[in-house]
Amino acid sequence: MDKKVWIITGAGVAIGIGEALLYYNLGKNATTKSFKFGIPRGKELYQTLAVVAVTSVLTAMLSKGIESAINTEARQGTVV
Repeated sequence: MDKKVWIITGAGVAIGIGEALLYYNLGKNATTKSFKFGIPRGKELYQTLAVVAVTSVLTAMLSKGIESAINTEARQGTVV
């Protein structure tokens, strides 16, 4: 993987973890009157981190593929 893929993956992981924690806590507190922040533990935490990591890598790879296709078209003069 090149530097851009690592940067996009890192940003995706950081944002993804924040988003996952937000949804986790919204779900855990859906039926309570007071909001209490928590972090999943054990297997649930590892599953969450794995999903975030996989989707971040896929996003980076997709971004790189799209960028490469656009650059190829630009070199060939087919981009309007």
